[in-house]
Amino acid sequence: MPLLVQHELGLEQWGWLQTPEGDGMLDLLARATDEVTGELERYKDLQQEAAAAENYGLSKHYQQVRNTIRGRLLLGFLGSRNILPKYGFPTDVVEMKTSHLTLPEASKVELQRDLRIAIAEYAPGSEIVAAKRVWVSAGLYKQPQKDWPTYHYAVCAACGRFHLATGTEDLGTQCQACGESLRTHQRLQGEFIKPEFGFVAADKPRASGEARPRRGFASRVYFAEYAPNASGAATETEPAVVPEISGASVMVEQRYSRFGRLVLVNAGPRGRGFQVCQTCGYAQPAPEPRPVGARGRGKPKRQTHPHLLKGHECTGVMKPDGYHLGHDFLTDVVELRFAGPHVAANNDGLWRSLVYALLEGAAQGLGIRRDDLDGTLYRYTAGLPPAIVLYDNVPGGAGHVHYIAQELSLVLATAYKRMHHDCCGPETSCYECLRNYRNQPYHDILQRGLVRDFLATVMAQSSPPRNGG
Repeated sequence: MPLLVQHELGLEQWGWLQTPEGDGMLDLLARATDEVTGELERYKDLQQEAAAAENYGLSKHYQQVRNTIRGRLLLGFLGSRNILPKYGFPTDVVEMKTSHLTLPEASKVELQRDLRIAIAEYAPGSEIVAAKRVWVSAGLYKQPQKDWPTYHYAVCAACGRFHLATGTEDLGTQCQACGESLRTHQRLQGEFIKPEFGFVAADKPRASGEARPRRGFASRVYFAEYAPNASGAATETEPAVVPEISGASVMVEQRYSRFGRLVLVNAGPRGRGFQVCQTCGYAQPAPEPRPVGARGRGKPKRQTHPHLLKGHECTGVMKPDGYHLGHDFLTDVVELRFAGPHVAANNDGLWRSLVYALLEGAAQGLGIRRDDLDGTLYRYTAGLPPAIVLYDNVPGGAGHVHYIAQELSLVLATAYKRMHHDCCGPETSCYECLRNYRNQPYHDILQRGLVRDFLATVMAQSSPPRNGG
């Protein structure tokens, strides 16, 4: 290894074990250890409290969640916590099981996906074509003596701030950014489980034909927080001004972190989630809710359905309100903030368009594969523009957004050139400028002309990019 690189990594003094940024090997191991022991202790206390209250069903649930935490695959867990590299080394892979079926094709089919993709493609009711048959997802695989941890979340309808809490924490009723109620829109909140054991295919797959299979329900990614270090302290630094692209009209700030926590949520049809059997894992899209005041609303009830693996009838409890499906992961993020007299705080079309303009500019200008990048918005305070969060689209990160932070001038210049191309009307967008398959929920608000004009203002006050733009 070159001497310069050895000095940079601190090999001689073993500085790579502990760093001021808290991302040394021992720092990461301490963080992961504290996370696991903290979760186990919390669920142990809840289990004892439930048992003391003679709620033995809830006590059993907490015991099985502890079993899940203890039984997680070590390599996958270390990779998801930035201790082992995950780029090109998939560890969050789950399967839709077909081995329980008696069909000859079942033993030949291997339906595996990264969990972030499986949450959408393998969601209950979704259809997958393989071996000339259409396989339908019938539910979530449930390992014996284990259960899924649950998380509560809500998206503020007024400002879009994402809120997250584990199933044992209080989510609160008001938005932390603008103070609005989080309970006004039922489809923007829910309880999700992480289907880390995989999914199960339904019996009797049908022969494939000309009809297109039923697709899964779209998932959305949210920025949740910067994960704290082992001592509970914040890991991120304060945003710093980027002088070469800041001026009187627009000031730009940025910060980079290896510990951005992203959450992917599949809320199911119209945000109603999925009814999941707590005994066998059988699941189905939740039906329309009953009218307010209807008998039995919100109470778990027993529904007869086929046991996913054994074939006989199962009478396990299914939650009427429905669970959503979710997955959280740590990755590299760069956060950008814009301020100044030419910055509109509440123009969601501008900020969503800017997210995808910057991603296209980074992919083209820096030679990064577009699928390895993604972005979202996060609002800290009402009345101020939301922060733009660009992230490596791989758990554990790959260093791409760190490169973006170093070459932000070039990224902006390349994005502006792309938006300046007259591929569509300025009041709309197309697949040549801003649109792609994954940002379909925002196609109606993406505007090439809006972000082009904003980038022109920024470029007019910036220094030429180092690589020539």
